[in-house]
Amino acid sequence: MKIEVVIPKSGWILSKIGERTAANCKVEGVEMKTSFEPNSDVDANYYCDIQNTYFGQKTKLDIGFFTHADLNSEAWLTNLMYERNGFKNLDGIISMNSRYTEMMEKIGYPKERLITITPGQVYDTFKLKKTVIGIVSRGGYPGYGQFFMEELFLKYDLGNDFKFRFLGNGWDNILPIAKAKGIEVELIGDADYSVYPKFYHEIDYLLIPSLYTAGPISFQEALASGVSIISSDTGFANYEFKPDYIFPPGNCNWLYNILKEIRLPIINRRKQVEHMSWEKYASDVVDFIKKIK
Repeated sequence: MKIEVVIPKSGWILSKIGERTAANCKVEGVEMKTSFEPNSDVDANYYCDIQNTYFGQKTKLDIGFFTHADLNSEAWLTNLMYERNGFKNLDGIISMNSRYTEMMEKIGYPKERLITITPGQVYDTFKLKKTVIGIVSRGGYPGYGQFFMEELFLKYDLGNDFKFRFLGNGWDNILPIAKAKGIEVELIGDADYSVYPKFYHEIDYLLIPSLYTAGPISFQEALASGVSIISSDTGFANYEFKPDYIFPPGNCNWLYNILKEIRLPIINRRKQVEHMSWEKYASDVVDFIKKIK
């Protein structure tokens, strides 16, 4: 089967959708290529999209790709379909989303010739971002949480999900542990106080791992910056100020469960799209064309 993907001469996104669809078609026995004009000799023309590439042509099989209706207007869409002779000459329509599939059906296009296929994205190109955890404290002191952090790194698998940034000296002993466990760590050391505002803007959470502490001052700095706080139940926590998450001092498992909890929404966002790819999209387009044919 030969399929011509008709792309607009202008319109970057639409052109890319068409080009990526054709380039990633791996269906056996199907040849898919792009052009600016429909080809009457091929088995099917796929117009990417109706607004910009379909003007009422009739070939062996004509399938339109529909993105959206201007102003979400059913009247606009109805006029477009009549102007382009779409009700009569388009054998099938692939909509970008269900909203406009429903609108197409509502204005009278046959349901059995409609389908929603969302364009695929190569999710491997877009890596899941790590959650950046900041610790503002000197290492080398049991009460400030150094040995607690070493235990956390040794006991749990954190490598793919988190980056830890330590602002303050004395954390060097954690580096070989982090390296062995594949955990990304950045040691900033003692820094001029002028860099602190930038530091807070570059982290997602402030972690206070202390076993005991008077404050710390970093609690106030994070709050002033609007940064979420994960704190052991010590110092300011739940007295002067309220952290977003709290755990018993020295309880690694409790903290690990908090880390899993804050990571879950990020993982779930990705799950919505991780099954998608341009190869799958092209395959789904071909399946629909075969069904209509």
